[in-house]
Amino acid sequence: MGGHVTTLSRTVRHSAQRLLRGTLLPAFAIGLLVAIWVVLFYQVNLEREAVRTEAVAQSQSLARTLAEHVGHTLRQGEHATHLFKMRFEESGGALRLAEFGRRGGLLDSVLPARLGLPLALFDRDGAQLDGANGFARANVGAEPFFKALAAAGADQAVFTTPLYGPPSPGAPPLYWHIQVARRLNDSAGAFAGAIVILVDPALFIDDYDRLTLDDDGLVMLMSGANGRGLGRIGERIFSTGTLSFAKPPKGRRPPDELVANTPLDATARIYSARQLARFSLLAVVGVSERAALARFERHRSSAIGITLAASALIVLVVSLLMKQSAQLRASIARAREAQATLRAASEGSLDGVMILRALRGPGGVVEDFTFDDINDKGAFLAQLPRAELVGQKVFALLPAYRAQGYFERFVQVMQSGEPLEEERELHLPQMEPRWLYYQIVPLERGVAVTVRDITERKYAELRIRLDRSFLQSLVEHLPMLVCVKSVRARDFGKVVVWNRGAEQLTGYNAVGVVGLVDREVFPSGFALSDGAPGDAAAAAVREQPELPMLRRDGTLRYLHSVSVPLQGEDGRPEYILTMAQDVTLRREQELSLRTSEAELAAVADSSPLGLVRSGPDGHCTYVNPRFESITGLTREQASGRGWITALHRDDLHLLHEVLAHQLRTREPFARVVRVVHPDGKTVWVSAKVAAIRIGERVAGFAASIDDITVLREAELALRESEARLRTIADTLPAMVAYIDAGQVYRFLNLAYERAFARDAIEVQGRTVRETLGERRHALLLPYIEQALAGQTVTFEEQDEDGPGHAMEVTYIPQLGEDGHTVAGFHVMRQDVTSRHREKNRLLQLARVDALTGLSNRAGFLQHLSEAMRESAESGHLMAVMFMDIDHFKPVNDTHGHQVGDELLKAFALRLTQALRVTDKTGRMGGDEFTIIMEQIVRPATAKAVAAKIVGAMRAPFELDGVTVSVSTSIGLAFYSGGALDPQDLLKQADLLMYEAKQAGRNTYRSAA
Repeated sequence: MGGHVTTLSRTVRHSAQRLLRGTLLPAFAIGLLVAIWVVLFYQVNLEREAVRTEAVAQSQSLARTLAEHVGHTLRQGEHATHLFKMRFEESGGALRLAEFGRRGGLLDSVLPARLGLPLALFDRDGAQLDGANGFARANVGAEPFFKALAAAGADQAVFTTPLYGPPSPGAPPLYWHIQVARRLNDSAGAFAGAIVILVDPALFIDDYDRLTLDDDGLVMLMSGANGRGLGRIGERIFSTGTLSFAKPPKGRRPPDELVANTPLDATARIYSARQLARFSLLAVVGVSERAALARFERHRSSAIGITLAASALIVLVVSLLMKQSAQLRASIARAREAQATLRAASEGSLDGVMILRALRGPGGVVEDFTFDDINDKGAFLAQLPRAELVGQKVFALLPAYRAQGYFERFVQVMQSGEPLEEERELHLPQMEPRWLYYQIVPLERGVAVTVRDITERKYAELRIRLDRSFLQSLVEHLPMLVCVKSVRARDFGKVVVWNRGAEQLTGYNAVGVVGLVDREVFPSGFALSDGAPGDAAAAAVREQPELPMLRRDGTLRYLHSVSVPLQGEDGRPEYILTMAQDVTLRREQELSLRTSEAELAAVADSSPLGLVRSGPDGHCTYVNPRFESITGLTREQASGRGWITALHRDDLHLLHEVLAHQLRTREPFARVVRVVHPDGKTVWVSAKVAAIRIGERVAGFAASIDDITVLREAELALRESEARLRTIADTLPAMVAYIDAGQVYRFLNLAYERAFARDAIEVQGRTVRETLGERRHALLLPYIEQALAGQTVTFEEQDEDGPGHAMEVTYIPQLGEDGHTVAGFHVMRQDVTSRHREKNRLLQLARVDALTGLSNRAGFLQHLSEAMRESAESGHLMAVMFMDIDHFKPVNDTHGHQVGDELLKAFALRLTQALRVTDKTGRMGGDEFTIIMEQIVRPATAKAVAAKIVGAMRAPFELDGVTVSVSTSIGLAFYSGGALDPQDLLKQADLLMYEAKQAGRNTYRSAA
């Protein structure tokens, strides 16, 4: 029954092996193909994401370019309305579009005439006064933008995007324009109408060659006011009012990409937009996905094609390998048949028997041998089943045997025809070495080999040799002297063993010692050469702990030697075995240790610290005299557990902490404790305890104590003093701090804590750079360096609470103990904002005329000096006007000073209204006024303002029921650089004013 089970088990195992061999290679190929395709699709997805991110960046760049182009053109339109406004107001409202827009005129210098933008001029009621380039609306008085211009006094352009209709033939149902409008004023500053320019959005998207897009690319400009958009796809222009965008779903697309909520057409695009907030416009660019991903699609197709080719190649190679595997299995089946024949022929042999057939290659050269037959004994020696050997190539199956030289021996026997008999040790991988006895006999087509395992017999011989070698090697390499001498009468003293340790210890080489008598080799009295034939000492074991020996070089050494007799078969000693070890160093160390202990005891007795030593159980074994004086305990009282009675009862718990600390770390345990004398006196001591470690074992504890009672009392007094100083510092209204030489905060009062909004404990120990930040530290660093150099520094800084909040800071150096080195500096920081505000208020009052609110002479001269310096640096032209009120004195004399003052105030108000916001006005005294006009383009601009002022002052003044009519005379001087000072320039204008008076008053005179 058992045989059937074994046969069935072998059959199942062989079937499983054949199945595994048949499916392993296809399974590997399938796994390899799956891995290749998974990696391919992963790389394709990564490349798609990278290309899409690059396309989003490209569309963002194009949208930014479109937005910059639109913004630039609209700013040019704004500038054109500003130029028209200036010329319109200079001409007193007489300027018209034909003159303004003529070729080479002002409009052409800002907006090229080729654009043909519609323009219109409207009066204060909204009626069109003039139009150009097909401006269609005749009246805009009811439109919101016109009402806003009429109500606002600001000189700013208004941008809108109105809708227009009905459409022109072929145009969309509704179309829109970008409208630029600006308020126009009359000579009195009142609303006089508006200038309007219409910009067709198609100007930006129809033929804008700075955006390179494919035929499906989108360029669009959308209005934020009416929701309409005008776009271009390829060469097609379209209008829409329904297009809107949203962010893509998180994680599916790049976060900066926009997605159209309602697609325009069937083309998928990657959108980006740029907001023009000032003009209420949105610039949109869409790059078609087909063009953006074209390169990616080509790469993907190429990668898939390459992977398909590689997959086909793998399938072809696997098919060829499976075919070769089938052929190999057929060869194995034939080899098994030959093996059965060999087994029948050699079944009765006790040795391993193998019949090997020579396998010849081209030219008849033997390349290998095959197993024709082999018995079970031979298969056992080969460590393989017999069924797996027959028919196989010997050295292809067992290459280790070729490395051992068996192939050459087999060939040699075949060629010579002579048998070969040999014993040889066999070394095979993962096997114990074995000794084989084998015979090789030549056959007609190969050789016959008989093999016998002689490992046990061979190893028995080797063990005997090894034991001898081991003993010899052991004696030779022992780190001590080993000497064996004969004590037989015929060769007494002859040295038979003298190892390397003996050579090193004595200085005598074995060559000059072994085989000779010791008395002939060593000098008289040598430690290892005493004794005589028949000496009774040779029959006893002798030990000498410190045997002096004089080396060959004359140095004295001490040996710990043991001599043992070696007896012969008759029981009498024949040899003396002497073993010795050099104890010279140990002897010196013991002497040194005793000396060190004596010195250590002297140091401990004279130490200013109290010293105590205890065992691991806490029992005291030693205290020095200083310990006795500090604790009041004698050495006898402190021994054992008596030293613990010196500790204050509240500090006894520290004994457990010491043990826990030493088990946790190797660092000494330090603590301040109290010691109580037998008479009740309490002493404060600083104690430090360290474990005495031998390896990892704690052999005891050593402790030192120092009387710090005086220091403790001084420390308490110092803490009380510091507490008083902190209380004083915290009550001061100023911020007080101390910073050491390393720029580290060491102290700051309560005011400083409030300023930092942090507790002092968070700031102390941190540097100024860490606390205030890089920017503020860079501003304070020059002052810090001066203070650390020993200088007292005072400066002001703007506090972080806001502009105008000023702090006065003083750095006071603190010298160190040597009186020369700066150890740090004190900081005093006070809020001086109110002082500055009062100072600025007084300074402002000193520069303002109290009656009119204009700058007085001092303030005006300061403005003039600053304006002349800026003009000289930039090269811009500036003008200065000097004027007074014609016939002011008769008004003052007739109606009184009160009416005269009212006239001065009304004159100043009307003068201010006639000027630009940037112009500066001052009253020099009496009825004299001055004006500064900066950055004017040409003298004609200032002359027009002077004429405007003269005209404005002709209107009567209503003053508390009194009507007064006066005029003004103006002198106008110019400056754009040079050595002229403010007084000289003002004098020029004064002289020109007198020329105007001489010309009949109510006019102006200029220098150019």
